[in-house]
Order: sequence, then C-alpha cells, then structure tokens
Amino acid sequence: MKLEEIRKKVFKKEKGWALLYPLLYILSKIYCFVSSVRADLYRNGVLTSVVPKVPVISVGNIVAGGAGKTPLVEFIYRMLEDLGFFPAIVMRGYGGSEKGPILASDDAERFGDEAVIFTRRGFRVVISRDRLKGIDFATEKGANIVVLDDGFQQLKIDHTVNIVVVDPFNPFGGNYCIPLGTLREPVSALERAHCFVLSRSNLASVEKVNSIELYLKTFKKPVFRAHQTFNVWMDENLSETSPPSKDINVFCGIGNPEQFIEMLKSEGFDVERVFLFPDHYTYTDEDIEKLRKYPNLVTTEKDAVKLKGKLSFKFPVLSVEVFGLKEFILNRIKNVEKHEEGDEQKAFLPDGISASQVTEGKVFKEILP
Repeated sequence: MKLEEIRKKVFKKEKGWALLYPLLYILSKIYCFVSSVRADLYRNGVLTSVVPKVPVISVGNIVAGGAGKTPLVEFIYRMLEDLGFFPAIVMRGYGGSEKGPILASDDAERFGDEAVIFTRRGFRVVISRDRLKGIDFATEKGANIVVLDDGFQQLKIDHTVNIVVVDPFNPFGGNYCIPLGTLREPVSALERAHCFVLSRSNLASVEKVNSIELYLKTFKKPVFRAHQTFNVWMDENLSETSPPSKDINVFCGIGNPEQFIEMLKSEGFDVERVFLFPDHYTYTDEDIEKLRKYPNLVTTEKDAVKLKGKLSFKFPVLSVEVFGLKEFILNRIKNVEKHEEGDEQKAFLPDGISASQVTEGKVFKEILP
C-alpha cells in the first residue's frame, strides 16, 4: 500500500488505521513546530536572508503535492519574455540525478520531468539543489530576472515577489502538517506571501472559490484567480495531434491526479480505467508492458516526457491565464536595485542586449514606467 493511501486512511480514522492517528498527530505537531521555529529565526534576524543580484519571483505553496505551480511558472516566464526581460527558471529538478548548478536539457533522468517540460518550450532552466547558488549561476549566465520554482520554503532567499499558489481542491492540506495532513508548515506562514493565486479556479465551484478567497483576504494580500484549460494535444513523440476518442484509459504519476481526471471528464471524455503512480514516478519496463494492453491511453505532460516513444498515448498541454498578476509583478520589480557587473561570460544574453545594459539596469528602465 502506498504511503499516501495509508495517510488518508489514518486521517479518516478508518477501522484499524485509527490506531495510528495519535502517532501521526504528534509527529504532525512536531513538524509544524520545527517549521515555525525556523521561520521565527529568519523573521527575528537570527538567521539572515540573502538579497540576490537580480529580482526573484518565487512561485510556491504550503501543501505537499500538486497545486498547479508548473503552468503558472510558464505563464510568468512567457509574460516576462514578452515584456523584454531575459528570465531564467531556477528549480531543484525533483526526480533527476543532477545536483547542479547546471543548465538543464531534454533529459528527465538527469534533470527531472518538470525541467524537461520547460526546456522543450525553449525556456532557460537552471537545476540546483542549492537554490541560492542556482540564482547566482543564472545571473552569471546573463539572466536579469529569475523565476524560482517551489520557492516559498526557501527562507534563505529574499524574494522580490513571493507568490503562493492555492489549490481550491486541497487548499490547506487538511489543516495538519505532514505526516497527518499535507501542510509543509502552519497556515499562519501565509503571512510571508506577497500575493495568492487560486489555481484551477474555473474548475471548482463558485461557492468554494469565493470561500477560500474570502479567507485568504484576511491576510490582507491580493488574491488572483487562475483559469486552467487544455491548450493542444500531443502524442508519444511529443508532436501535436488530434484529441483522443471519448473512451480513454488514464495513467499518471503526479501530485494531484484527481483534478486531472476531473478535467478530462469535464471535457466530455469517458474515463474507463485509471492507473495511478507516485508523484515523479520513473516507469519500469514492466509498467510499460502492462499499460500497453489498454487502448486510447491518456497521460500528463510530466509523464509523457519520460516515456517518449516507449508507449502509444496522448496528452494535453495545459494553459493558464491569471488576471491582474502581470500588473502586480511589474509594480513589485520596477524599483529593484541595480546589481554590479561581474566578469563572468554572459551565456544567456538576448539578441541586441549587451552585458553592460543588463547589469546597469537599462533593460528595466526601457520597459518599465
């Protein structure tokens, strides 16, 4: 039985599993306490945060598992490029073997599935277990702004924009920290956020979204709603194709598969079978052989990049739109202090922009009021 299934049975106090509830409750309280103490040490100056040389837009959450961060990171990256910035994504590369800092390429085993999704879009991606070193590495390569993936718990870094993604289907992890719930830290940690983005808000009920938004506004920070849709369909060769027939079999290894399945159903698909694997799962030859028995397979983009050409399937590419977030981000970064020019080779420089322009802050001045 998978660990997440055990956690859910204990949380719901199902039959004999209820006996483990007191143990997980105590461990959960300890986890929350340790997280709170760590945050207090930074807030009171015992531990200090570092201000990076370039603006850092952090996209994170307080709940373990999928919350809709990946399409939001893409949305922000494209927005910055459209505005004339030269961004880079810095991420841990979960599921990959590289520790970094290193530039990512199309290799899920080395860099992780999420990094491959971004690199296939042509994005500049730096993998680094130490996110601060990753930001410095990206800056040395010429990036003049960084999108930090899963950065809310990176307290060592002083974020220019600290965005917390809240999933309306699992907003607060059952109100308990790991392992009884799925909170990474107490809900009170949301005080650190500069704004909130309600992911998949078009897929949840209006009443639920309004209720969560009302609560988030008690932190006196802006709340933005993100609408998530299917953009295009791709096949196992990662080439654009037509949507599958209405009767499908679904498999995936992501943090929040329920919403993916519900999204397929809302698009009119009849889901016959569902095969769920752990988040960031590495598929074995045996798994592939079992899945090959079923027709009209559908999966997620995260799974697809690891199975290219190994199995016949289709997958949708997600698209997200966030209303009002662009203006909020621009307002936060327009007065960012200029950083010093270094001697490093600027491998990330865009066409028509010199290293001196980037380091003198001229790129910011040209596009911002």
